[in-house]
Formats: sequence, structure tokens, C-alpha cells
Amino acid sequence: MHSETQRTIGLCAGCRHARLVSTPRSRFWLCERSREDASFDRYPRLPVLACRGFEQGEPTGGDGPAVDEGPAEKK
Repeated sequence: MHSETQRTIGLCAGCRHARLVSTPRSRFWLCERSREDASFDRYPRLPVLACRGFEQGEPTGGDGPAVDEGPAEKK
């Protein structure tokens, strides 16, 4: 993990439960663990320096849907 990313994002940048959600004006880090366990913040305050749910892995997202909603309707 790049040191600048480590400093600004923290553990989420290297966690398999994190998902980067991009909108036209902002980027947010979503904690997928919050879906099953309400004790995890849905959008944690960054940088996350300690997290009991951290598991090393690649975050997802960034190029996906602009909003965090369910599957898009098929046309």
C-alpha cells in the first residue's frame, strides 16, 4: 500500500470488506461488514487506524455504480 494512501485512507485501503463508492463529486469508503453487523460504521471516518474487522485483501469498487443502491433494473 502506498504511504500516501495509508496516511489518508488507513486500513480500509487494504481491507477486503471495503468498497470504494464514487459519485461525480465525491468518493466514499463503504464498510461491507456494516451490512451484517451494525457495530461497524457504514462510512467510517478516515483514516481508519484500528479496526477489529480488518482482513487483508483488495477493496472493491471505484469504477462501479455511482450510488450505493441495489442492483440496477434491467431494461
